[in-house]
Amino acid sequence: MPFNTTTAWPWVAFAILVLLAYAHQRRRKYARLPPGPTALPIVGNLLDFPRKHLGREFAAMSRRFGKFLVVYLNVLGQDTIVLGSLKAARDLLDKRSANYSDRPTLVMTQLLGYDWFFPLMNYGPRWRQHRRAVHPLMTPDVIPQYRAFHLDAARNLLRLILQKPQDLSSHIKFTFAAMVMGAIYGLEIREPDDKYYHMIERMGDIAEQIVIPGRFPVEAFPGLRYLPSWFPGCGFKKWAEDARRDMLITVDALFENSKSVVTTDPSKRTMIQRILEDSASQGGEELEEMCKELAATIYVAGADTSNVMMRAFFLAMALYPEVQKKAQLELDAVVGAERLPDFSDRPSLPYVTALIKELLRWHPATPMGVPHRILADDEYNGYIVPAGATVFVNIWDMLRDPELYPQPEEFIPERFLDSAGNVDVCGRDPADVAFGFGRRFCPGRHFADSTLFILCASVLSAFEIGPPLGEDGAPIPVKREASDQYIVSHPKVYNYTIKPRSSHIERIIETTYGQ
Repeated sequence: MPFNTTTAWPWVAFAILVLLAYAHQRRRKYARLPPGPTALPIVGNLLDFPRKHLGREFAAMSRRFGKFLVVYLNVLGQDTIVLGSLKAARDLLDKRSANYSDRPTLVMTQLLGYDWFFPLMNYGPRWRQHRRAVHPLMTPDVIPQYRAFHLDAARNLLRLILQKPQDLSSHIKFTFAAMVMGAIYGLEIREPDDKYYHMIERMGDIAEQIVIPGRFPVEAFPGLRYLPSWFPGCGFKKWAEDARRDMLITVDALFENSKSVVTTDPSKRTMIQRILEDSASQGGEELEEMCKELAATIYVAGADTSNVMMRAFFLAMALYPEVQKKAQLELDAVVGAERLPDFSDRPSLPYVTALIKELLRWHPATPMGVPHRILADDEYNGYIVPAGATVFVNIWDMLRDPELYPQPEEFIPERFLDSAGNVDVCGRDPADVAFGFGRRFCPGRHFADSTLFILCASVLSAFEIGPPLGEDGAPIPVKREASDQYIVSHPKVYNYTIKPRSSHIERIIETTYGQ
């Protein structure tokens, strides 16, 4: 049939009009994006993305461009929004949480079969099912039932530090692994050469690697996943294959071994036992599979961030000896010299409680949180927040707001005490920010608080912490250094001077552990 230009031209004109209308609408929409640095062709704002300190550099960007501390970037075509104010985070992530509760999809999570990892899981029915299962494990009234695991971990940490204070970093890491392994799986690990410890270390390392920005080029160039592993830049495929195999072996082995754990002591009832018993009506393989996933998730998500906070604690005590001394005076008055602290002491230890709150503020484990993803177009203060945008929250900057926290760079527990010396957060509780927003806030908040209290109180009661000493015996200056360019900010661990406060406390540590 010959081409009829007379009948074709109206359709061509109609198509052109549709394209022009779409282009006009798109220009109008993107003209209303939040302000931000000028994007370059192709790479967009890739070169503007912070490289050294996510929190500090994004804070400077927000003040430069964001009238409402909301900034827009285009990173290799990906819309990115940075929220720099607590009000914006509350307005969007809390009040409009149904639209802001998704997560960006990482190619590596798909290659590893890691889509079961709860913190990175996309928002939907599966996520809600996991949330319903994990929530009853972490409520304030349930947390006291894990105190036996917390106390055992605290006593073990004191023993390890007493034996080899120079290996502090390894001791902290092992302590949290042992504690979380006990609480989740009921599996006891006493020494770092335990087979279970090596298994969960591998699992934690895999999880940490996939969330490091820029670690895998396939996240920026998804097409690489379809190329063979021998192709330049595609070595990630072999890494993912090995990691996936190791992850599956570990998750299955830990779960199967945990099922053989039998306890009649309610204080030793594990999280896996709670999930299986409390959700027994679901039954079958589906319940066991979810239980495996949640158990591994709780370990990976909890152990690393808690490890970070204890590193920050030792750094703060070395930098602020006057804070350390005040906490020890309070502990001496309440606990005395004949025993170690217990949870029953906490109501009488307001300064130690304030110290822990200041620790959360001074060094948030995840300075930018875990990014959210918006599901549908939204409008905020006249600006468009486009669907599919990745949304970062500058937790680091919010916890350094000088109007809420004067002298924000300093470590001052007194900011959370009233004139009578009682804990008073006055709506400024750092935990309300540090553990996230909306439906994606961290459910382990109360577990982490309980952990930090007993560990910090125990260490302060037993040891004097000071800066490293040089060959001449003079103190070596310590400064705050951390991996602030990553999702999780690991403080540098110095070779601190850690000494028992007395020979008597040494004997208490040696006799208390294992009781």
